[in-house]
Amino acid sequence: MDSNSLNITEDGAKEPTLMPIDKRYLLVLNIPFFCDSKGSRYLDLMWAKDLTQHFKYLKNFTLACPCVRETPPEDTIEVDSETSFADAKFIDLPSPNSWAQAILLLPATVAQLWGAIASSDLVHSGVAGWPIPMAWLVTPIVLIQRKPYVLIVESAPWRLLPGTPASIKAKIQAYIYETFNRWCINSADLTIFTQAEYQQSLLKKRHQQSQIIHASWIDEENIISEAEATKIWHEKLSASPKQLKILFAGRLVPEKGLLVLLEAMKILEEGNIPVKLDILGEGELLSNCQAASKAMQKSVQIEILGTIPYGKEFFGRLQQYHAVVVPSTSDEQPRIVYDAYSQAVSVLANNTAGLRDCIENGITGLIGNCNDPVDLANLLKQSGENLNLLQNMGMAGLKYARRLTHEEMHRQRWQLLSIMLEQSKK
Repeated sequence: MDSNSLNITEDGAKEPTLMPIDKRYLLVLNIPFFCDSKGSRYLDLMWAKDLTQHFKYLKNFTLACPCVRETPPEDTIEVDSETSFADAKFIDLPSPNSWAQAILLLPATVAQLWGAIASSDLVHSGVAGWPIPMAWLVTPIVLIQRKPYVLIVESAPWRLLPGTPASIKAKIQAYIYETFNRWCINSADLTIFTQAEYQQSLLKKRHQQSQIIHASWIDEENIISEAEATKIWHEKLSASPKQLKILFAGRLVPEKGLLVLLEAMKILEEGNIPVKLDILGEGELLSNCQAASKAMQKSVQIEILGTIPYGKEFFGRLQQYHAVVVPSTSDEQPRIVYDAYSQAVSVLANNTAGLRDCIENGITGLIGNCNDPVDLANLLKQSGENLNLLQNMGMAGLKYARRLTHEEMHRQRWQLLSIMLEQSKK
């Protein structure tokens, strides 16, 4: 199955009509439940949102993942009380907090997975996760039990960051993860990748069924109209015609390219280039952001916003900027790209595999050299001098957003599963 095998129209039309899948579907991932003292289950808000899309087409759904028995974090939701989760089944796997614990708990984990897979008709897992990706345990069991097997590759966190020194231990670990994960992927009946580079580098059995579907979490209701976008851009250009307003939104960690961005801002400050950078998120580099904010005294302003829940307030905030800056140095594909497109905001990004796949350079955004603060500073300077180009790219991105909402992403997965099951009957 190649990337052109799906009947997907450019405008995201919901064709062909698909029938719900009633096969016993087992999803095994490392994303944990949280269980309180009363035994109620809690899930991360965004993960819960994604699961509700699964329930629309998978009518006999079981989720197996680690159960963390502690007070749930604030950004979680009690799923036991959610109507959409009423028919879902759950399997609480052990939750190790170290490699040593993972090894000790391995027999119990494998025993649970063996029984769960035996009771399923279709198994789905992933190659990311700590300390051991679930696919490492699931893959040999599905091969022995001869169950249809689906893998979705959304990230490759085991890979070393380009341009960043790595220890011998890190190199060995990356090699082990790459080897095992490639074996899992090439053992699956269907693999869905979020970007072309993952497919090209990890899938060696070219006859295997696979598909590239970008990751998008935007809902149709979040996407503004062209008329709204035109009005918002008119107001932005009228309010601040000389100062570039950009947003960084994500975890404040090195792999997001935040240190590269802060260095670029320093270069712009020295060049007296007017830029307003807002930083949305939290993480280990918060103190670096705070220090940079205090150090900027002339043309550059840096404001740290903390966190905003994903939803109406977040999308309203996005509308205020000329561009979103995504200086990631890893090969991931941040969801902020499609979030920005939904509000007619262009993206200024680094040249990585994940970002090249979802940004059309010069059309929906601009792509600069990876891990290069000087080039990023020049990119920001040129963008500030041509805000009309950012408007045009933002409007082009808005059209892209309509083609891949969160619902449409799952519709494409639904279609792939339907094709896979139909072919398995032959």
